[in-house]
Amino acid sequence: MSNCQSIENRPGCIQSTLAVLGEKWTALILGTLSEGTRTFSELELITVGINPRTLSQRLDKLAGEKIIAKKLYNERPPRYRYELTPKGSELQSVLIAMADWGDKYHQ
Repeated sequence: MSNCQSIENRPGCIQSTLAVLGEKWTALILGTLSEGTRTFSELELITVGINPRTLSQRLDKLAGEKIIAKKLYNERPPRYRYELTPKGSELQSVLIAMADWGDKYHQ
């Protein structure tokens, strides 16, 4: 890529991605879900340090964006499993690139 070539196909593409991945914990949640379906409790245990309210907010936002699917597995009390949708699965290459960069430069 030359210095004159833009990374974005059109202005705002990176901003759109950051609207999804830019909040703290979101990329980690998606990285965990890329490994398979998880319950709220599993996500809470794996994502050490996340506040349950924050986890709930992130999951609701990702479900609203249709990046993850929320599937009821127990009615009383209501319990859900979370998994990536096809749209969410397309973010895996971004997450892999982030992980590779972190692996290369993390001290």
